[in-house]
Amino acid sequence: MKKKYELFLTIIFLLFSCLEDDKSNSEELVFEKPSLSSSSGINITMYSKNSYDILLNFQAPCGYKKIVFNLTLGNLLPIKTPELNDTSGKITLRVVVEKIGEDILGIVLIDNCNQKSSINIYLSIKESVGYSGVLANYTFSSNANDNSGKENHGIVNGAILTEDRFGKRNSAYYFDGNDDYIIVPNKFFDIGNDEYTISGWFLINDVEISNQNILNTSPSYGLSVDWNNNESPFVVSFSLNDNPNLKNWNIVSSNGVLASVGENKWHHFLLYKNKNIWGLYIDGIGDSFFFNLSPEQIKSEMVFGKNINSKSGQSYFKGKLDDFYFFNRVLKNHEIKFLMEN
Repeated sequence: MKKKYELFLTIIFLLFSCLEDDKSNSEELVFEKPSLSSSSGINITMYSKNSYDILLNFQAPCGYKKIVFNLTLGNLLPIKTPELNDTSGKITLRVVVEKIGEDILGIVLIDNCNQKSSINIYLSIKESVGYSGVLANYTFSSNANDNSGKENHGIVNGAILTEDRFGKRNSAYYFDGNDDYIIVPNKFFDIGNDEYTISGWFLINDVEISNQNILNTSPSYGLSVDWNNNESPFVVSFSLNDNPNLKNWNIVSSNGVLASVGENKWHHFLLYKNKNIWGLYIDGIGDSFFFNLSPEQIKSEMVFGKNINSKSGQSYFKGKLDDFYFFNRVLKNHEIKFLMEN
């Protein structure tokens, strides 16, 4: 009887020990819930027919299992996702939106314990700049090619690829102010068109240097956009002639607009023509001007960073240029806003 009693106690002890071990093991298997956050913010303005990368940070102590998402007005492509069982890291999702409107991008992260963390990103999708009337487009990404499909490619003379305003490498050109320029040998731009728009970005390394040429037709006396011209110091100005073959400015010479242009900072410029009205705007600040004389319809080559007919080093640009668009029409306000914001 005593032996049976001792055996009974031993069994009870073993069962109790197993229960304690199970409890201990179960406590060890309890993980914190995963977390998910957006480095891109939760309110994002996008433009249709453009792609955007959304950056996410995650923590998953139980190990990453999968991510699911929901989007109505576009498509989503995972660019960078974690390895299975990763406990922390970054996720990059590329969103391509096709329609305008309001949408919610719902994202859910699931860990190996089937715990979930979710985030909603609110999208305001606006109409993007259209390609109607585009004559040439130079993103300066890896080269000076024309991305409009019209093959008005540029030839680089000395300028080197550098970071753009978003910090992306090989996505803008740097001009040293001595002998660098880019020329487009195709005669694609007509200064006598009733309408046109030119949009671009510039960064000046030294604002004190005079007569820095941002953009110029070739022959050079058709249209010119300059910084710190002797006739209009410390402003962006434009000059016009009715015939680029005549070596003078007979419509306007160095007509500048007052705008704050800082050194080593990116600025956007926009020049348009609407019959006898020209407008020049820097970062959205500028003015429009009426001239009685209108240029002849003559197509010209285009030059970035130098007055092509000048041998003086003072005509060269010192800094960076990027993202030039040429249109044969006047852009609408929302299209201009898109170019300034993107």
